[in-house]
Formats: sequence, C-alpha cells, structure tokens
Amino acid sequence: MATLKRTTRAEAAAAAAAPTQTDTISFPSALAAARKPTNTREQILHAAVEVLYADGFGALTQSHVAACAGVRQSHITYYFPSRNELLREAAAYGCNALLEALAGGIESGTLNLANFRAVMTVDIHDRRFARLICALIVASDEDPHIKLWLASFEEANLARLQQNFHQLGLPVTTDEVTFFHSTYVGAVMLDLGESSADSLARAQRSVTKAFDVVFVAARARAAAQKSRASLRKVKK
Repeated sequence: MATLKRTTRAEAAAAAAAPTQTDTISFPSALAAARKPTNTREQILHAAVEVLYADGFGALTQSHVAACAGVRQSHITYYFPSRNELLREAAAYGCNALLEALAGGIESGTLNLANFRAVMTVDIHDRRFARLICALIVASDEDPHIKLWLASFEEANLARLQQNFHQLGLPVTTDEVTFFHSTYVGAVMLDLGESSADSLARAQRSVTKAFDVVFVAARARAAAQKSRASLRKVKK
C-alpha cells in the first residue's frame, strides 16, 4: 500500500500547477504557425499534410494535392515522382512542424512539464496525427523503401522527444521515451479505428497513465542518483 501512495503523490506532482487554460500545441496549430512555404516544393508539402490531416491517405492524390496547393499537377510529379515519396516527405514535414513548435515553447518558457503533459493528452482528440501514422503504415506495407525510411524517421523523432523531456527537467531514458511513444501511437491508432467518445476517453487515459509512469520512474531515478551523490560527499 505504501508504494501505491507514493506513486499517487508522484503522479499528482506531474499534474500539479496545470493551468486551467493553455495555448495548446497540436499538429494543426503547429502547421498553421509554421513559417509560410517559401517555394513550390514546400507549398506542395504544406498542402499534402493538410490533405492527410483532413481526409487521410485515400485522399492523397496528385490532382487533389495540386488543387489544394494551387499548382499544376506536373509540379507534383516533378518534385515527388511517386505517391509514397510525397507521403514520406509530407509526414516528415508535418512532424517537424510539431516538434519545432514544442521546442519553441520549451525554449520560450511557455511550455512547462505540466503543460507538456496536457498537450500530449489533449491533442489526441484531433485524430489527425493518427491519420498520418495510419497512412505511413499502409504505405510501408506496399513499399519496402517506406519501411526502411520509417525506422530512421521514428529513431529521429524519439531522439527529439527525449530531448524535449530533458529540456523540461525530466531525464527519461531511451526505453522510457520509447514506452511512452509506443503507448501514444497505439492509443491514437485504436481510437482512430473506433472513433467514438469511449475510444477517445480510453486513449487519453492510456497516454496520461504512460506519461505518469515515465514521470515517476525518471524522478525516482534522479532522486536516487542525488542521494548516492550526497552519500559519496559525506564519505569524503
């Protein structure tokens, strides 16, 4: 019972001081806040991400993206010869916009650990990230090049997410950030499949619990390291 009580207090600490209202960072808001495309290639990628967010992989056709981007269809094939190549680059473009928004919020001090926890939970209701991941999974099943790229893409995103945690003062390990990310992706994908109020609530609970588990583990490890360091000083 004592362990359960300690865990409850630690979990409460992660949520403590969470504001009643936050300027939520999400995939759509990050994309909207990203710098405006400065060339045709970026213009196409911006439009492709919006198509994926709104309608999913099935709507990602050259003609549809060209119309949304306001360019000729020949421009699409020039920069992205295949549909899967367009998907791959659009996914990287969209995820990078979110990660840059998170990094910017941390650097400016507007995003703290409590806000970060809220952002990771609130963003689930949008379901746009899930559509993006779903598109990549479908494409990787068709194209082995996407499978290879997806592995390095995930590795890079995990490294940046781990850096976000570290910048917020939570020294998570690679295993811990992988656990959190895997829980997040699994939860949003299951919610996308059902797309109900109940599935959304389950996804939010799962992600919140995963965040708190990681929080507890990282803080406990940091406290133990600090205690050992203090003991070494005393012995000297």
